[in-house]
Amino acid sequence: EPAFSQRMLREHLNQQHDAASRRKPKIKKQVRWIQEKILPPTPSRILDLGCGPGFYCAEFATLGHVCQGIDFSPASIDYARRHAPPNCTYTLQDLRSAPFGTGYDLVLFIFGEFNVFTAQDAQAILHKAHAALRPGASLLLEISTLDAVEQLGNQPSTWYSSPGGLFSERPHLCLMESFWEDASQTATERYLVIDAETAEVTRYASSTRGYDEGSILPMLAEAGFGSVEFFPSLTGKTSQEVDEFLVVHAKA
Repeated sequence: EPAFSQRMLREHLNQQHDAASRRKPKIKKQVRWIQEKILPPTPSRILDLGCGPGFYCAEFATLGHVCQGIDFSPASIDYARRHAPPNCTYTLQDLRSAPFGTGYDLVLFIFGEFNVFTAQDAQAILHKAHAALRPGASLLLEISTLDAVEQLGNQPSTWYSSPGGLFSERPHLCLMESFWEDASQTATERYLVIDAETAEVTRYASSTRGYDEGSILPMLAEAGFGSVEFFPSLTGKTSQEVDEFLVVHAKA
């Protein structure tokens, strides 16, 4: 939905929270850690999957790297293109069908975006990411942990009223419920958005699959990745998000 995409962009740009995108000081710190720990010493070609408004690409560009971002949100890609440095380009396309290209030094797939895909689609994306990397180059995944996703799926039902927000610009009531499916290790969140004036109901849902080290390693091996190491965060250190995310560095 273009209107939803525009409302989501507003959340990406909000520097009061990290719900949609991390705030700029944190992004700068993470990019510098990636620069020092993961990237080769020379300027690199970087592919950012699920790039959103291009915050990470733009920060890498300030360090001399050439970046390509892919995202399926029209508002985010429009913003990224309008604010793009000369060494950044962006593609509006679904990661499941988008061509990734080849010859990259780093494929970046962070902030739990990997978790929103089905296991089959996630595996296919890993294969495409491996093919996009030059031999010995790096994939950097930041995945939502199994514990965090299970907790998400076991949240109690709740509701709120709003004069306007992510789900609608109009006054509305939002009813929320969550479900956890142990067999697939997947949390599903459902939202019923009721317009305060017309009582029209709009339904939204999202699914998130949880991973741990034991479940992600076979997927990486099947996609052709070799050595794998794990970090507690994108700065290599424990943080407030340590229980929510796991950072995976794999070599092609």
